[in-house]
Formats: sequence, C-alpha cells, structure tokens
Amino acid sequence: MQRNQGLEYAYPISIGNNVWIGAGVSIMPGVTIGDDTVIGAGSVVTKSIPSKVVAVGNPCRVIRAIEG
Repeated sequence: MQRNQGLEYAYPISIGNNVWIGAGVSIMPGVTIGDDTVIGAGSVVTKSIPSKVVAVGNPCRVIRAIEG
C-alpha cells in the first residue's frame, strides 16, 4: 500500500547479452549492465557498468577490460 502512496519506488534494470553475474550480487534500481560483462560474486552494483569489462566490489567498480 505504501508504494501506491509514493513512499517506495522501483526502476527497471537492464542486463545485456552474455553477462555473467556471480552469486550474491545485488543490483540497485535503474542500473544498466552492458553486453559481455562479468560481475563478481558479492558485488553491489549501484551505478551502470559498461560492456566488455570485469567489475567487482561494494560498490561495484570496473577492474579491467575484457579483450576480444
């Protein structure tokens, strides 16, 4: 009921093709994860992540690009 009163909100997330998401990852509302990306286990994704990268941590950060 509170959600109908505007006290809660939810934004969609977008997950690209060929994305691997490790166990226990939390993805916050409104985040986009690009194609061919790896999100490490236990990460908390608070901001959008680009394509072809490995990202881990809390908050989740890009640690390296994926070549190829």
